[in-house]
Amino acid sequence: MIDFRYHLVSLISVFLALAVGIVLGAGPLRENLGDQLAGQVEQLRTEQEQLRGETEELSAKNDQLATFIAELGPGLVAETLAGRKVAVLTDDSSTRPGIERIMELLDEAGVDAPVRIDLLPALWAPDSAQVRDEALQSIRGIAPAVLPADPDDELTDSALLSAVIPMLLSGDTDDGLTPELRAQLWQVLIDHQLVSVEGESPPAVDGVIYASAAPEELADENEDELVATERAQGLLTAQTSLLGEFDRTGLPAVVSAATPGNDASTGVLRTVRGDEGFDAISTTDRLQEPDGPLLSVLALVEQTRGGNGAYGTTGDAEERLPALPETRGLEEQAGDSESVPQPSDGGGEE
Repeated sequence: MIDFRYHLVSLISVFLALAVGIVLGAGPLRENLGDQLAGQVEQLRTEQEQLRGETEELSAKNDQLATFIAELGPGLVAETLAGRKVAVLTDDSSTRPGIERIMELLDEAGVDAPVRIDLLPALWAPDSAQVRDEALQSIRGIAPAVLPADPDDELTDSALLSAVIPMLLSGDTDDGLTPELRAQLWQVLIDHQLVSVEGESPPAVDGVIYASAAPEELADENEDELVATERAQGLLTAQTSLLGEFDRTGLPAVVSAATPGNDASTGVLRTVRGDEGFDAISTTDRLQEPDGPLLSVLALVEQTRGGNGAYGTTGDAEERLPALPETRGLEEQAGDSESVPQPSDGGGEE
């Protein structure tokens, strides 16, 4: 049986251990441990300063290259798409500055009257289900062949309608659509405010650029969490259906996304770059930067020549620029030339 003497010895041992720890910690161990910690802190501080310096240097070089490329844009793309027809699609008005620059560059590239198509919120918004259902009924009455006879239960009305757009733009002769039927189908989409088209109904095209806004631009701050989630899911469904159909048709296609803060961790760009099902589509980031629109057009040029890739400066980009004869040596020129324009305030981030 354990008696009082055992407890007394145990307590004395504990207090002796505490006393020895205090003495050692206040003496030689404290000095040694303090020196080690101080050294580690100083080393971390030095590494942080080095990384900050490297980041600033890379950012300056990137700004320099971006401005250099943007200034050379018209010359780089001149007549590279001569005689071709191109459609530029977008999902939000915030992309307007980038799209206007893309349209200018397409003109320089010799594109025959590039057409702009705005995808409108009714194509994916939760409160527009009835509008989409009416549009599908109209399409079935005009050209039922463009819709699946027995649609998969997982295919939403947003997915079905979004997939019609690439079919109308591809000009596939096997779908049995005459120019008159195509015009009628475009009118259905326009009348139901699912898309907005500048000018007449778009013809069949030789390539497309899909300019996507930053995810925060596509959100509605006034919606509650449930509705916002439904909207985001509907948007992603519409985007992936649209781009999946472009991939299937083989039409040269580029996804160009705005990436504020050089961040591509959310939005359609992440989806396309992370899914092998979109491997035939090229992607570019930096739409909001001076060189972003040019990256889009250069990527489309590469697409029409049978190549593809992921370009820009975000972490999942493969290369800075498409490897074209027109772009060969640009990075070296930007670094070596004394006449390179100085970076603007709108330069990219690294």
